Amino acid sequence: MSFHLERRTLYTLLCDYMAHYGQLINNNEQLRVALTNTEELIDFALYKADIAIDVDAAKRISLVGLAWLDYAKRHPDNPEGYADTAKTELESTVTP
Repeated sequence: MSFHLERRTLYTLLCDYMAHYGQLINNNEQLRVALTNTEELIDFALYKADIAIDVDAAKRISLVGLAWLDYAKRHPDNPEGYADTAKTELESTVTP
């Protein structure tokens, strides 16, 4: 028997974290507050997603998540339009 686990990345962690706190449009301000709390993000990663991340990774996730929220606010008809950009930024091996 073979078990296939979902590949966990900073992008999938961001998606899970945002889903935990609400929707891009309906809970934009709640998500904004959650994304600025990097300590909570680190705890969520460890205890809910079973991933250990450091402060730098939490800051990267936070910055990309906040940019996604800004995009969603400007494009309420297509809030998921930033998903590919977010994925590319978080799965890049180059750190800003």
